Amino acid sequence: MKQRFNMMGFIQALVKIPERQRANEQKAARLILQTLTRAGISYRLQYFRATTPVVSKATLTADGRSIPCIATCFVSGTVCGKHAITSSLISSQRTPYDANINFNPESNVISRSNHYFAPAVAVAKKDLPSILAATDVQGIVRVRSKTHRSANILIGNIKNPLTIFFCHYDSLGPGATDNAAGTTVLMKCAIDDPRLRERCLFVIAGNEELSYDRPVYWGHGYRVFEKQYPHLMQGAKRLVMVDCVGNGKTTIDRSKEMLSLSFPLAQFDRWQKKLYSLYGDADALWKVYHSEADTIRTVKRQYLDDAVRVCRDLASLSGRAL
Repeated sequence: MKQRFNMMGFIQALVKIPERQRANEQKAARLILQTLTRAGISYRLQYFRATTPVVSKATLTADGRSIPCIATCFVSGTVCGKHAITSSLISSQRTPYDANINFNPESNVISRSNHYFAPAVAVAKKDLPSILAATDVQGIVRVRSKTHRSANILIGNIKNPLTIFFCHYDSLGPGATDNAAGTTVLMKCAIDDPRLRERCLFVIAGNEELSYDRPVYWGHGYRVFEKQYPHLMQGAKRLVMVDCVGNGKTTIDRSKEMLSLSFPLAQFDRWQKKLYSLYGDADALWKVYHSEADTIRTVKRQYLDDAVRVCRDLASLSGRAL
């Protein structure tokens, strides 16, 4: 009897590859491909060039005292003064070129919620009092760009899929919820159900988190797929994003606000009526978002199972989850 896909074992292996950028992104891709090969599942690779920021220095001082920080930007430079403090839960699209010190008000750790095309560092909210009380606040970041070969992994029907599922396997930090969980759910669907492979296409994308694309830096791997395969997207009935599931009951969201965040496609208006965004507990996500706290402990088997069920329903001809 064929052994079924072990979701918890796979997600634990994926999360052990932290900060899945560049070489670690490629290592994660190899894990996915080895798992598919062992299961006897065929796939197609869509290779592309991806450029991401590499940080060599990130410092912040408040009256000479060092404040822990992480760079959240694509360029080098300085951040001067506490007037630059901002919430990272405010979209960086509003002020992408303003140097800043950002913090996530929902998280107790340093959370890289946003990146900017200006010098920027993220701090933990517990360090805000020290920064605000200081007279002299100075930050310095040194960043360079580096290009590597990324890949989208395509599984299933590459000719005329009725539903196309998307997720990404790169991460900032351990990335258990975002998005080892989504990757694990689509691997489960693709490996264990040959009917889904006949009916659907699963796009497990690289280079979602960071790119030098402007004005939207995230979602580069999705736009690469969109550019080469618009005919598949045109023929499909549904385009489903699976991102940040596994930490709560699965939500199906079709609001324009959420879809534009999760599906930053070049021709968003063309596809909007077909788009579905699946995610879990958003409040729980913000507490660990893009941080070292997004560990395997954030994910529960019962919620992964729930996401698999919703995906199968969306792929069904009856569409009973619609």
